[in-house]
Amino acid sequence: MVLACTVESDLPELMTLWNDGRVMSWVGFPGGLRYDMPRMLRWLHAMRAHPDRFHFTARCAEIGFCGELYCDLNRAHRRAGLDIKFTPGAQGDGRSRIALRSLIRWIFATLPEADAVWTEPVASNLASRTLYYSCGLRSTERPADLEPGPSYWELTRASWRETQSSLARERRA
Repeated sequence: MVLACTVESDLPELMTLWNDGRVMSWVGFPGGLRYDMPRMLRWLHAMRAHPDRFHFTARCAEIGFCGELYCDLNRAHRRAGLDIKFTPGAQGDGRSRIALRSLIRWIFATLPEADAVWTEPVASNLASRTLYYSCGLRSTERPADLEPGPSYWELTRASWRETQSSLARERRA
């Protein structure tokens, strides 16, 4: 699995992902976003202009484009929001877990301002909840500064480090 910063040549595949109602229904767009290429280009330029937003594409050798990952750093509250969407053909075989773990590792290695990562999966999306749980996020009380949402799942830097240390000890044993 390779994560790379999203570039213009990724936009056709990303547009297909965003226009797929099977993928986008989980985030409130059962008909997809209906983006065209000019709108994709505007989105990419706006994304690049924001210093605390990071967008990646995920690819693997077996199938090529798998999907997208995103994080949005909130410096004031020292946490990064997560988002992941994978094509239907790339779901269900562990690729998204590898990609999300890579994103979390990147955040904690690259963004010292982030003390936690978080997301808000909907209750009916068991696959996303299973994914987030397998990556260490846990359902917890929603911070008061956030608008109401379907849920709040978080992984703190301290918990992530503890897990990484445990894994390293197991490998040495």
